[in-house]
Amino acid sequence: MDALTLTRTTDLDAPAPAVWDAVCTPAAFRTVTRGLLRYPPVARRADAWREGETVSGRLWLFGVLPLTRHTIRVARIDAARLTLTSDEHGGPIRSWVHDIVLEPLDNRRTRYTDRVRIEAGWATLPVTAFAWVFYRVRQARWRRLAPTLATPQRRA
Repeated sequence: MDALTLTRTTDLDAPAPAVWDAVCTPAAFRTVTRGLLRYPPVARRADAWREGETVSGRLWLFGVLPLTRHTIRVARIDAARLTLTSDEHGGPIRSWVHDIVLEPLDNRRTRYTDRVRIEAGWATLPVTAFAWVFYRVRQARWRRLAPTLATPQRRA
């Protein structure tokens, strides 16, 4: 199997600008992946992601099991289209292209979509199965985080 694409969508109870601000930060990444993955290169980052930047380091499953060295390149940040794309690789994963796409539903709700194209040779199917669970948990965490994003003091 060469490559698979996984798409998961959920609706969030927060306005698109607030969700977009969060998507563009390593802090939100840490929040929605906590306990599933730990990625020390962004552990203390307070600044926003920058288009073209690359971070690389060891990825830890459940925060304790060392996996492989993983590289994330922020390929595109498109504020007009509310889309952030990362191009990632590491270990058996030759390519993990992840699009986060936001769509305002109204002035209080946002449709959030994770779309990831995975190329991992023989491991494509098991890696995609992991991704299915991973993004299901991530989106549940986004749903819990969303109402806090809508508050003015949180966005400041």
